[in-house]
Amino acid sequence: MPTHAPRALALLLALLATACVSLDYDLASVPVPVSAKPAEPGAGEVVPFRIEARNVLWFDGLFGRSTPDVAALVAEKARGYDGIADFKVGQETNGHQWLLTHLTLSLVRMKTVVVRGELVRIAPR
Repeated sequence: MPTHAPRALALLLALLATACVSLDYDLASVPVPVSAKPAEPGAGEVVPFRIEARNVLWFDGLFGRSTPDVAALVAEKARGYDGIADFKVGQETNGHQWLLTHLTLSLVRMKTVVVRGELVRIAPR
């Protein structure tokens, strides 16, 4: 009589290996307005930006996690500008991160947090 334990274990490991790493952030401390909408035409100077940081979970978060402070990164980037438009936050995985995650059976999960947007400086009138 075959046992289902090996199949269940393989399914559990596959789910762990492909599980998402969530990211929580609060933009209340960013000193300029942040919008997901693209910058208005004629808004003044619009400069696209991209910030990358690492997000790591150690043993599925049981032994800690190393998450970037998205609000601090955005506030630093926005210094000298009047606002942020077309704001997006996502996570990506490169080959090295994918390999590390799978070689450790997802006990160490690493992703790259990518923050994108447009820095807006309103034109003087």
